[in-house]
Amino acid sequence: MARLEASGRGSLARGTAGSTPPVQMSRRCDLTGKKANNGYAVSFSHRRSKKLQQANLQWKRVFWAKENRFVRLKLSTKAIKTLERNGLDAMAKEAGLDLYALPYQDASPARQEYVAKHPGSPKAKNPRAMKESTRQEKLKAALSN
Repeated sequence: MARLEASGRGSLARGTAGSTPPVQMSRRCDLTGKKANNGYAVSFSHRRSKKLQQANLQWKRVFWAKENRFVRLKLSTKAIKTLERNGLDAMAKEAGLDLYALPYQDASPARQEYVAKHPGSPKAKNPRAMKESTRQEKLKAALSN
């Protein structure tokens, strides 16, 4: 099991015991490079204490049309809006990002054919949902009283 190790000022890195060096988990947009801003929290009495204003980062699966697959990127919300306008290839080239090195999910023709035949996303089952037979028993018990 991986353990967390402190590496620097307030950041955590994930690594395994003794095998590989810890990997820095950066809070930075993959395409625009946006990161946290240093600022002050100013109180009513105008006392200032330092605070970090984090970028609004989201993990997104973005479809890469050139390779017909999805790539998973950590993007700022501003980058998501810009991505829709400029396209993934142009923004990755500008950022110097190698899309071939990223993990991906296959969007092969067979998968697209299956999705076309079976519309709608699969629903996850709620393990805490009341079973139908239990619901009917409770209704009968409530009506009989």
